[in-house]
Amino acid sequence: MGLTGHSSRFEGVADADLVEMASGDLDAFGELVRRHQDFVYGAALRVVRNPVLAEDVAQEAFVRAYKALPDFRGQAQVRSWLYRIATNLALNAVSRRREYPQDSMPEVVARRGPERETELALMRDDLESAIAELPADMREALVLREFDGLSYQEIAERLDLPLNTVRTRILRARRALRSEMEEWR
Repeated sequence: MGLTGHSSRFEGVADADLVEMASGDLDAFGELVRRHQDFVYGAALRVVRNPVLAEDVAQEAFVRAYKALPDFRGQAQVRSWLYRIATNLALNAVSRRREYPQDSMPEVVARRGPERETELALMRDDLESAIAELPADMREALVLREFDGLSYQEIAERLDLPLNTVRTRILRARRALRSEMEEWR
């Protein structure tokens, strides 16, 4: 994209100001991409669990964000807005992959014997399926807590939700997973 030469021009410019500038200034939007591309990619990767697909999702997230610039009202932080776009696209991608399955799981390297590895692979598959079947709001909060290691407060801020709502969603997600994974206990 050729964005590297423009970052000094925008040094000290807040993200919200860049959003305002970006509608008429591609360099300003490029700076937003530069600032948040790793974050958006990481958010997508945590959901899709595939680096190539995560790159596609991240790119599409920025395309969607650019198209939605006029609708951004600054009620949430730019990073939260981008996170929501990327996560929704990633969840959609995961749903499409379930509808049209592919060989997406890598081969498991045997370390403890073939029987144990097969059992662990089956358990992992069941867990991934159970997480994928959770309602999107519960899955999103759980992934941020368990895979990203965010605090409840950080999750509340990122999702723009009350702290108690985050706690409730994570609690319900854990209960649902515990129930789904009962046969593995």
